[in-house]
Amino acid sequence: SKTLGGEFMLKQIYVKDFILLDEVQLDFSEHMSAFTGETGAGKSLLMDAIGVLKGDRVSAGMVKEGKKKAIIEGVFEIPCNHEASRILEEGGFELEDQLVIVTREISADGKSNVRINHRLSTVSFLKQVFSSLIDIHSQHDTQYLLHSKYHLSLLDKFGVDKTLLERCKNAYQNYKSIVDYMEEMLREDYNEDDLEFLTYQLNEIEDANCKENELEELELQQKKLQSYEKICSTVQNCVELLEADEGISNQLYEVSRQIGTLNEDSFFEEIQNEVTDVYYRLDDIRDRLKNYVDSMEYDEENFAMMQDRIYQLHKLYRKYGGSYDALMRKKEELQSHIDSILHRQEFLEREEKKKAKAWNEYKSIADEVHKQRICVSKKLEESILAQLHDLQLPNAQFKVSIEETQGNAAGYDKVEFLISMNRGERLKSLSMTASGGELSRFMLGLKCVFTRLQGIETIIFDEIDTGVSGSVAFSIGKKMQELSKQVQVFCVTHLAAVAACAHQHYIVEKYQDDASTTTSIHELEEKERIEHLAWISSNSSSASALEAARELLEKAQIES
Repeated sequence: SKTLGGEFMLKQIYVKDFILLDEVQLDFSEHMSAFTGETGAGKSLLMDAIGVLKGDRVSAGMVKEGKKKAIIEGVFEIPCNHEASRILEEGGFELEDQLVIVTREISADGKSNVRINHRLSTVSFLKQVFSSLIDIHSQHDTQYLLHSKYHLSLLDKFGVDKTLLERCKNAYQNYKSIVDYMEEMLREDYNEDDLEFLTYQLNEIEDANCKENELEELELQQKKLQSYEKICSTVQNCVELLEADEGISNQLYEVSRQIGTLNEDSFFEEIQNEVTDVYYRLDDIRDRLKNYVDSMEYDEENFAMMQDRIYQLHKLYRKYGGSYDALMRKKEELQSHIDSILHRQEFLEREEKKKAKAWNEYKSIADEVHKQRICVSKKLEESILAQLHDLQLPNAQFKVSIEETQGNAAGYDKVEFLISMNRGERLKSLSMTASGGELSRFMLGLKCVFTRLQGIETIIFDEIDTGVSGSVAFSIGKKMQELSKQVQVFCVTHLAAVAACAHQHYIVEKYQDDASTTTSIHELEEKERIEHLAWISSNSSSASALEAARELLEKAQIES
């Protein structure tokens, strides 16, 4: 079960001037919240507002008549280690106390803006963070469960080994790279001119005989030699200053000699030693400067050859990729191309063997994946049927169809979920099944299994209990309550049996006068809740209706 502060959840929502809502602020629990009210009161408005917070499209019609703009603001709690937290931080949005505030303003002309923690953002970034975390399920659900293209990944997430799937993907990519390379080689119909040009390019690179870091070293020498005259002149001046009759060295020598005549105090001996030390150090500096100049050889012919070599290397680098490494890659590529032309048949035979080996490696891993999927599909079928049994769909059947198809990175299985709603009815694709009360229940059963696997953290059920009543309604409510142990659940319903299962119960009411229509939403306290449950159950507030409502609430709140 969930623990407070450990899961993603919508903690609070503030809505102002949105369609029929004047101003509403609500705090939510992490479990199940139900919304009830008369038909036409606007029960789905808040669900639409939550949809806007996750990045749904907005329009001018969402702004309340006569108002300049609509505001929808949500406070989300996001754990530090959550994927959404990482995306937000990478986008430059810091979480304070694990909370994120999302604000959307819609102006009367249909324009809108997005703010995350009061800083401007974009709808696309909002969708990147929230769209996969919040799932809005209505009677005409067109989300991930109906599309067979998602069924393979849903089955894999239910129980196939991730490491095995990664190995399968890598093996296929290895096989595909060999196939692509062979096709490229076969597509390219080389003639003698092509071979001549490729050979010319290879010879050009090989004849240059480039060495790693050669260009950098030559440019360093070039820089040094370009300053040859300046260096020689300056160093010579310095040497002359040191060697002159009245130069620093001679003067220091004289200072040392004269201080040496003062032997009245040991202090002068110390000073003489220090001056002598400086004298010898200067002497050493002079010798080093001389040696440096002597070691510099300026040969105009060598300098010209060096510049030619630098020019040649720059030209080659520009032509073949811009660096030594790129040049070496080009050399290998040319050698391979020339080899494939000169020894085409041997080349193809060699590649064919590599391709066959890579395919066998891939097929071996894909076979393991297939076996796991067969095994996992049986467990999934059992799990789904158990959910359907709880939802009083005893005749419903669920089957995972696995057919062999052309191999790809995910293996060679084509997976599709098939259902049958009635006894004797043939199994058919989920996407071909007409919507309705039974299908809604069926989808609820599936969502109890798949919601958390899909990474969904908040799920909204918008009147999926249409056309049911009695014990079926109660089983739907209990199933949502059970689901709310894993994820946050919002439920728009007209049935007391469903609403009674919620941890929080909100009433949606519409007020009209001659000038305007307004919808309000507020949470019911226990006494109000019992009265409201009695009214929507039996359209009565008699003592017996109230007692029945109290019993229903008590029964519904017993955790299964």
